[in-house]
Amino acid sequence: MANSGGEDRGGQEEESFLYFAYGSNLLMERIHLRNPSAEFYCVARLQDFKLDFGNSQGKTSETWHGGIATIFESPGDEVWGVVWKMNKSNLSSLDESFARVQKRMVCHWSIKRS
Repeated sequence: MANSGGEDRGGQEEESFLYFAYGSNLLMERIHLRNPSAEFYCVARLQDFKLDFGNSQGKTSETWHGGIATIFESPGDEVWGVVWKMNKSNLSSLDESFARVQKRMVCHWSIKRS
């Protein structure tokens, strides 16, 4: 899930984006397979969404033959994950990784640090 909002980080905003990850993309080794520019940004919570495995067509991972992690809107629930900061050149590899997903979900959000 990409952040379409902007944060000024010293002029690097045009070259990078923030990506909320869950499931296997929580692992640095996994995210770096196709997205070598990914840098850990923070732990995050996505409010009013729920984590599930599989999808309405019953598809499973071609790699490990289990249910594919997915999220869906669910008022009152939350999904915990991490935010990766990536170079925009990695957008195409993310799209290829999630070709089975019908649309890219873009949410407007902000990060609160304590």
